Amino acid sequence: MKFSIIVEARFNSSRLPGKILYKIGKYSFLEFLIKRLKLVKNSKNIIIATTDTKENEKIIKVAKKLKVNFFKGSENDVLHRVIFAAKKFRSEYIIRITSDCPLVDPEIIDQAILNFKNNKCDYLSNVNQRSFPDGMDIEIFSLKALIRSKKFAITKKHKEWTTWSIRKNPKKFKIINFIAPESMYWPKLALTLDEYNDLIFLKKLIIKLKENYKVKCDEIIRVLKKNKSLLKINKHVKRKY
Repeated sequence: MKFSIIVEARFNSSRLPGKILYKIGKYSFLEFLIKRLKLVKNSKNIIIATTDTKENEKIIKVAKKLKVNFFKGSENDVLHRVIFAAKKFRSEYIIRITSDCPLVDPEIIDQAILNFKNNKCDYLSNVNQRSFPDGMDIEIFSLKALIRSKKFAITKKHKEWTTWSIRKNPKKFKIINFIAPESMYWPKLALTLDEYNDLIFLKKLIIKLKENYKVKCDEIIRVLKKNKSLLKINKHVKRKY
């Protein structure tokens, strides 16, 4: 089974343009994420799926610098972009990561891959039923299932949200929810980079962690429980989900 990590990334974010290229200290958020993803043991093929607009050349520059694959596709039809990125690099199975999750844990990804293999499902994720912190988001699915889901992608939302057509058709696809252990159960904790206050929060948190891109989810949770004042920074940010 060939697993590829596909990172959806683009410069033009509606709420905070260029957010993934903001510097933390030594690294940008995108660089920090890629360095973490390189620690995944069960998949060594990382693909940055971006678009062919001029602004996104900056993202491609990061991909080249860190020696990972990249693909340029549709700006708005993300479903189409991910399918063709997977086809280009001959991926059978996709681990979908969004670039606004710079702290996603490589060990959790590896655990999710093993669960996916053991359950022989079409789709496994920890986003349908939230238990991990928001920002530890992982979705794994077969390319065949994603292609099959295209016939259900009838609205703009279905095309913008890559796996929406799978998630909304549980009778058509075998779906497994990946649930957090007690040590990592904190579904209301927001570790995503959506708005400016998230940027400030994540930057302060990562600097407190000494920009250690090997840090694990349970370690992050322990640090935040000891430094609860940090949680006030992005407390009032409204999440799309």
